[in-house]
Amino acid sequence: MTIGRHASAAVPANTVAAPHLSPKPAAFDNLTLVSPGRSARAGTVRAIGFHLGLLALFAVPAVALWWHVWSGHPADTLTCACGDPAQEVWFVAWPAWAVAHLHDPFFSNVVNVPHGANLLSNTSGTLVGVVLAPVTWLFGPVAATNVALTLAPALSAWGCFVAVRPLVTWKWGALPAALVFGYSSAIYTSLVFGHVSVSMLVFPPLLFSLLHEIVIRQQHSVRRDGLLLAALVVAQFLVSPEVLFLCGVFAAIGFVAVMAVGWRQVRVRAAAHALPALGLAFAVAGGILAYPVWFGLEGPQAVTGLLFAIAPITGVPLSGIVVPGAPRTVATSYVRFSGYLGHNGPPPDYLGVGLLVAAIASLVAARRRALTWLLLLLAVVAFWLTLGAYALSAPGWFHHVWLPWRPLEKLALFEEVLPDQIAPFVVLFVAFLIAVGLDAFYVRHRPASSWLAVHRRGATMAATVVVALVAVVPVFATFDAPIAVRPVTVPPYVRTAARTLPARSVLLTVPFAVSGVTQPMLWQAVDGLRFDLAGAALKTPGPGGGPVGKGAPGSARRIMTDLTLAGAPEPSGTPAQIATLLQALRSWKVSRVVVAGSSRDPVYATGFLTMVLGVAPSQVAGAEVWRLQNGVPPATPALGGSLPKCRQNAETLARSARRTEMALCVLFGAGRT
Repeated sequence: MTIGRHASAAVPANTVAAPHLSPKPAAFDNLTLVSPGRSARAGTVRAIGFHLGLLALFAVPAVALWWHVWSGHPADTLTCACGDPAQEVWFVAWPAWAVAHLHDPFFSNVVNVPHGANLLSNTSGTLVGVVLAPVTWLFGPVAATNVALTLAPALSAWGCFVAVRPLVTWKWGALPAALVFGYSSAIYTSLVFGHVSVSMLVFPPLLFSLLHEIVIRQQHSVRRDGLLLAALVVAQFLVSPEVLFLCGVFAAIGFVAVMAVGWRQVRVRAAAHALPALGLAFAVAGGILAYPVWFGLEGPQAVTGLLFAIAPITGVPLSGIVVPGAPRTVATSYVRFSGYLGHNGPPPDYLGVGLLVAAIASLVAARRRALTWLLLLLAVVAFWLTLGAYALSAPGWFHHVWLPWRPLEKLALFEEVLPDQIAPFVVLFVAFLIAVGLDAFYVRHRPASSWLAVHRRGATMAATVVVALVAVVPVFATFDAPIAVRPVTVPPYVRTAARTLPARSVLLTVPFAVSGVTQPMLWQAVDGLRFDLAGAALKTPGPGGGPVGKGAPGSARRIMTDLTLAGAPEPSGTPAQIATLLQALRSWKVSRVVVAGSSRDPVYATGFLTMVLGVAPSQVAGAEVWRLQNGVPPATPALGGSLPKCRQNAETLARSARRTEMALCVLFGAGRT
């Protein structure tokens, strides 16, 4: 097999490929913004205008998907003011705050006080927050998050278009490829959960196209290719290190395949161009990313080990690539807990029959091109990895098939990735394959008198339009379109009274900010991060370096978690629990303890905290509030009362009076009035 665009036309190592073998980039090709023979300025303006128009075109379906946001109140609307969407608002807000205050964007000390949180151990998407900082400053982090989620599929599609274009002569073949990728089930699934960093996939297509340029086409200088690759690597790291890691995995697989099959054709060119360009990219990107990589792996509050407890049982369904499951049904409890209150959609690996037929037709049409088989290899490997370690939804006979994720998931870095996150790469390689197939159909030699030869452009354009429709229609046919959204509700206390607190006051809230409970972080973000939080719905390390999660049994974190989430007995107010929480209050230097918003049982939580703090709360803007001085409560614990009995008595009163009655009952049981 010959490594090149056409298997039948090998290009000697010391020659330049002919135009029909390696198409010369046009004014709108990948990062080529100057038209030959015209002034650089005019060419740049035209190219920028073209790409802006293209981006606007790709944004049309995105605006349609997010129509409920943009036709309403984008600064106060999310898919859910809970779960992952609420957490993502905080991730967008933090870099803007860090830039404005000249703070380290990779580390936050306004949550999980006094320890803070390492944001490179979380899916923080630092670059997105920095770029959208002006939007955050002007309109708030919710609006900035909605901008990011709307741009994510459009930019991903644009990146795919730009990446595909140098690989083909039929330039419009890049259009359906872009739509296939940008509006894939994999990206849509991340959108509805607000996952900005893993839905903003503009750089992976560009990385793969540039690697093809460096290893195969080699039409630019070593310096240009090396520096451009370094820039893309740095940018992708700052959006999502996990996605960059996966890009590296597939780049390595592709490089090994190319070397194994086409070593004779590639070795001389590799020594002259590829190795120097890759070396330059490694040196530049390595120098820039040395500190961030160290910080994420070994820096303060870095998390190690298995990051996702559900990782061993995750993966896409085997049939999901064709069968959409049960779309448009009521969302499962898991989907709702994660932050989407609309309907179920297809699995992340869903392509549908139409795209599979297009991919198979492309494989047949471009079967003589080595690039076709490389893309097929990468797509198959990616799909194989997405099945996870056990392929839980596969038929019984399939369980005897060896799954590569089983040994890989135990390796460093792989344990930080979920198999589902590989699904976008399946779609990416299929999208590239479809573009190559359309190009092969367009350039195929036919008898001059044949109908296809006479109508070659029209026939190829018709096929292109059909594939583009096949790419977009399934999204609107199987998913919620427009996406279901809800108003963002922030307790009046946070919108009013909290803004009068001294700067950097520490709040301990019920609900408590812990894994799965992100509302307090949303409140903090909407308030402009003026106060600090005890707790964090982020990955922070426990004693062994792994994610602390809900905390060890008996810890203050677990006590507050059990006040917030069902699933374990509520804290009963034992002396050990009270002593533990009092010690934590002093360590956290809590200024206010606040019961606001929704949680497991706010009435019971009010009684328990009254027992710990020794006084009844003040009612401020609809919240129960206790005031502390550097974590020291105003009184000694109110022991002696029965929380279950007080809760039972409070239930007999009107809802508005239950919290007050609960606190008074606890104090009465302790002999206080």
